[in-house]
Amino acid sequence: MAGDLIQEGIPLKEKGKVLTRAGRFYGQWYPRLAVGSGQNPATYHEFGPLATHLRYAERACRKLARSTFYGMALWRGKTEEHGAFLGRIVDIGAELYGICCAVAYARTTAAERPEHAKAIQELADLFCKQSQLRAERLFHDLWHNADGATYAVAQDVLGGRHAWLEDGVLDPSGEGPMVPDSGPASGTTPGTNTEAKAP
Repeated sequence: MAGDLIQEGIPLKEKGKVLTRAGRFYGQWYPRLAVGSGQNPATYHEFGPLATHLRYAERACRKLARSTFYGMALWRGKTEEHGAFLGRIVDIGAELYGICCAVAYARTTAAERPEHAKAIQELADLFCKQSQLRAERLFHDLWHNADGATYAVAQDVLGGRHAWLEDGVLDPSGEGPMVPDSGPASGTTPGTNTEAKAP
C-alpha cells in the first residue's frame, strides 16, 4: 500500500498520491488493531476453559500486526535486512498458530473420545501456557536485544579479525582430516588395490 514511498526514482507527485492512499487505508486499519474480541471475556465460550487461550491468541495477533507495522515504519525499505527481527515475527506467528490448533484439536478430540476429555484439556492447556510464555519472550526480544552488536561481531569474524582465537587449538583429526583424493591416482584402475603387498 505504501511501498512506493520507499522506492527511489518515484516522482514527488506520485508519492503524494501514494501517501494519500496509504493514509486513508492505514487510518482505518490501524485503529482496529487496538481492540478486538480478545478483550471480551465471553468470546469463544464454546471452547470451555481453553477459551482463555484463544482470547490471548486474538490479542497477540493484533499485537503482532502492530509490531510488524512499527518495524516497517522504522526501517522502511531496509526491514528485510533485519533478519533476526523478522525471524522473531515468524516464530511468534507460529506459536499463536499452534495455540489455536491445539485448542481446536482438543475440542474435536474430546468430542470423539469423551472418556479422555479431561486429560485432553489438561494437555492442551499446558501446551498453550508454554507457547504463550515463548511468544511473550519473543515479543520482548523484538525491541530488547543485542542484534546490532551481534551483527557487528559476526562481520568481524567473517573478516578474520578474531582468527587469533584459534591459536593453540588442536585439530582433533590429528594430521588433518582423512578425506580421500577426489579421484583415483594416475595410472590406476578404480576399484583396484594400489598398495604394495609384502611378499
